[in-house]
Parts: sequence; structure tokens; C-alpha cells
Amino acid sequence: MNEFDRLFSLSGLSLDRMRSFLMVAEAGNLANAAKGDVTKQSQFSRQIKELEGYFGTALTRRVGRRIEITPEGLRLSGLIRRHFGELDDFRETMSGRPVCVRIGAQGSLIDWQVIPRLAACRDALGGALIELEQLRSADIVRGVADGRLDFGIVREDAAEADMKRRVLGKTGYALFAPKAAWKGGAKVEDLLRTLPMGELLPGGQFCERLRGWLAEKQIVPKVVTRIPSFVHLARTVRETSLAAVLPEIARVDFDAKKTSSEPMPWKYDRKIALIANARSLDRSGMRPGVVEKLAAVLGLG
Repeated sequence: MNEFDRLFSLSGLSLDRMRSFLMVAEAGNLANAAKGDVTKQSQFSRQIKELEGYFGTALTRRVGRRIEITPEGLRLSGLIRRHFGELDDFRETMSGRPVCVRIGAQGSLIDWQVIPRLAACRDALGGALIELEQLRSADIVRGVADGRLDFGIVREDAAEADMKRRVLGKTGYALFAPKAAWKGGAKVEDLLRTLPMGELLPGGQFCERLRGWLAEKQIVPKVVTRIPSFVHLARTVRETSLAAVLPEIARVDFDAKKTSSEPMPWKYDRKIALIANARSLDRSGMRPGVVEKLAAVLGLG
């Protein structure tokens, strides 16, 4: 008996059914997946029922007037996504096109750490096509775990314990302000009290740590605007007379003749790690040592 005979001994399994279920799982419901097409919605519903009969478990459940994906359905959608990803990579490889490598990171790391080294990243990955996705840390970790991403760049403490990783180094924070503000040996704490400031919108570990430190030092900054991301905050500093606390790696975006920065006088460096999905790398035909090569390119100096 062939090892896969049992898999095909029942009807109900097909690529088309699996594709339809994945579309529904990722869209969140039948209506969104079908994009308002009633006929297609009915087709998706029938195909999901056929998959449920094949696997012998409920893949969706009704909650009021909508459906949600069951834990078993979420697990199946992850398996299908990885399966389709492997097939697509194989097809692209066989057609002579470069393998696509997906890297997830927060916007600031993409702008200041990855893009300036993009050519070297491609060399480390054997000339692969690189797709960069801007995501939150939790989504990056999930994406690497289920195979949607091949690599992720995250805080080391955000990665799952069993993930393949390489520490890229530590990133600190600094106060960025117009060069003229630093004349006369001005100190960071003095400028935080006197300069008009921009800051991130509330939320996240960094905001909590900064606010706690400011309260401890009894500093009440003159905040005049709040910005949704470090990248936008850096642009605000470059194009206005405002100051802001930013990751030190943001220096690549500034003209040293116009803006100066000094490290924050606190102990809040964060380890940044490159995480990888070993199965994805194997699927893509990546040579041994590719994680180490990419980590060397992306290392924080």
C-alpha cells in the first residue's frame, strides 16, 4: 500500500477546495471572501462542508449571523498556506525565476536597517527576490512560525523559544534635536525640559518605558505633536524644529550638519534578533549558513 493511499481513499479533498477554504479563513468570513458574489459564496460554503466531511471535523462555526474559523480550521489553513507556498516556490524555481524570500519587520527597521543594505541582503540570499512586509512584532513571530514569512526581525524577547535565531545586536535610543540646540554643552535632560517635542502615540513597551523614566526624573516635556511611528517621527524632526527620542539607528536619515543626537541617559537597550523558519529555507533551496550570512549583513554596529 502506498503511504498516501489512505489520504486519497475518500472523496472531498482537492486543491480548489483547499484554496477556497484558505480564502475564507484569511478573509474572516464567506461574504468577504466571495466579494459580494452570492453564487461564489454558496460554492465556498459547499466546498467547506465537503472538506469538513473529508477531515471529520468542523472547520467553521456560526456565531450569530456570521461564521468564525474553529481552532481546527486555523490549523488547517496554516497547513494549506505552507503547502501552497512550497508549490509556488517550486513552480517559480522551475520556471527560472528567483525564489521569493519574505522578510517581516517593523517599519523603522525596514527603513533604517534593511533597505540601506538591500543589495547585500540579496547577495546573502543567493540573488533571491526579497519581499519586505511591515508588521507588528507579534504578527512577525506568527508569520515566521506558520511559514507566511521566511525571516523576521524582532526584539529577541518577542521570539518563540524554539525558533532559529541570530542576535543582530542591541539598539539604543537618543534625543535628536536641531544642531543649534546643543550649543553651550546642553544636556539631554535639559533639552527634554525646554525644547518643543514630538512623541509616539501612546502604547507599546517603548512609550511606557520613556514615560516612566521621565516621571522618575520629574521631566515634563513640551509635547506639541504625537506621531504614529518612529519613521514618521524622524521625518517630523528632519522637517521642523522639533526634537524627539528615536532609535539610534535613525541617524542614517539625518544630515549631521543640521541635526545632532545624544544617547538617552538610561539603560534601555533592546536586543534585536533575526528569526527564521527552517522549513521555509529548506523549501526554498537555501544553502546551509544563509541565516548566519543574512545576520552578518544586518548586524547592528
